[in-house]
Amino acid sequence: MLPIYQSTETYKQAKLIFNDKSHSGLWFERFYDYQIFENNGNPLTNEQDKKKAKIAEKDAFFKTFNGQRGVRECGNEKNLQAYAQRQSALCHAQDGKSTIYQNDWLMAIGLGNSHPLENGLLWHPTLGVPYFQGSTVKGMAKALMEQWGADPKLIKRWFGSVNATTSKTADFDEMFGMSLSEDLRKTLDEQSIGAFIFLDAVPVKPVMLKQSIMTPHYGDWYQKGDSKPTDKNVQPGDWHSPVPVSFLAVEKAVMQFGVMPRIGADVTDDELEQISNVITMALEYLGIGAKTATGYGRMQKDEKAIQEQKEKIQQALQEKANAERLKKAEEALTQAIANLNDNQAFIYKFKEKLSILGDSWKNNPNATHKVEIDGESYWFAEVFKKLETWNEDDQKYALNELFIPNQKSMSNKMKDRVKELKKKLGIH
Repeated sequence: MLPIYQSTETYKQAKLIFNDKSHSGLWFERFYDYQIFENNGNPLTNEQDKKKAKIAEKDAFFKTFNGQRGVRECGNEKNLQAYAQRQSALCHAQDGKSTIYQNDWLMAIGLGNSHPLENGLLWHPTLGVPYFQGSTVKGMAKALMEQWGADPKLIKRWFGSVNATTSKTADFDEMFGMSLSEDLRKTLDEQSIGAFIFLDAVPVKPVMLKQSIMTPHYGDWYQKGDSKPTDKNVQPGDWHSPVPVSFLAVEKAVMQFGVMPRIGADVTDDELEQISNVITMALEYLGIGAKTATGYGRMQKDEKAIQEQKEKIQQALQEKANAERLKKAEEALTQAIANLNDNQAFIYKFKEKLSILGDSWKNNPNATHKVEIDGESYWFAEVFKKLETWNEDDQKYALNELFIPNQKSMSNKMKDRVKELKKKLGIH
């Protein structure tokens, strides 16, 4: 894969505006520059010079991810939390289960993706963070069940067709730890989709990127061993000089994994719990992503993050419910004041806003309660001062609606003003 924007001027302009809020994945995949591979305008021809230039180019490119704070962090926390909450809500609405896990070290995500640096990174297209596709999660869970000798029929039910008779690369007898009969192989081959849907695993908070290095000793042997098995430059041995290969890895990520039953699959609660446990064990024992054999990709449940997620979802649901109630109240208010004049409508709105305080405003009207009406805030005393300028009908309406007799916390001065106005209006 080559960068879209190969113009030097375009690259320079993009580099000027690239910052901590930018989409790191877009920068990684589309704004890689080749300038260091040229010497005085001419392409490098010496192989050693090419290797050195390549290493220097990688280091320079990776440093652009350090950001303004000197750390390689990517992702917007608010957007990630919102996405995770929506995904969790979807999962639970479909009788599924979502769980949050934390990686204690490093994860290599999408190393096989095409990139000029030879090692790619899988980026979420809108969130701008590394993530695992649902198919990767599914493959990891299936691999654990195969390695631990699970019932082949159960594997087919959960994950779909196994292709036990047509595969040219997999030894299913060895994989399942048993000899598969011809009838069983045919049963496993029957086309079907799995009972579970595996959701993308996405970080719930910004992730740290770290430059990691691998030193493949026998690269030529892996690439050319079949065609040149006797070539001393290809054969594996301790006389080769390994070339360090650097790549971006994800450090200590906190990610949400979700699984839910497919509609019509007739999945039991026990099966859902079992497949969720399989994902947990696979993350702990196998790991996810690349280089799991060297310790990358191991994850454990993050109970603290799970609890925080539950609280945030509850808060979001409460805010949504409050917004819906407020909308209904506003609609009712609009209907109620349709036959009132502006002054009376003001008093009605003031009283309705106070209603959310229960009866407390009746006992303590001017000490603690300030209400916003049409963009301005008013204390009780300010409302009274306002109504003193109104006509008698509006004043009577206000006194009858708001100024309740014998309010306990009304100041003596305020009581005297109310009594005086009531006396003037003939209100007893």
